[in-house]
Amino acid sequence: MNFTLIDYSAFGLWILISIVSSYILVKKLKLFKGSKNAQIALSIGLILGHLIYLIWKYIFLILIGIN
Repeated sequence: MNFTLIDYSAFGLWILISIVSSYILVKKLKLFKGSKNAQIALSIGLILGHLIYLIWKYIFLILIGIN
């Protein structure tokens, strides 16, 4: 697998960014009426979105033969 330290660091940082941004959007800006469930769903959605990107990168690297 051709993942670098930058890929793993970016994913770890993305988890923190997802949690903070969902807190700001939901709690501070009252998006979705400040619902705790909306905050959790938004955080999970952002994290899963980045995880899908990492999976896609792995598949793409296999397809072009760099693995």
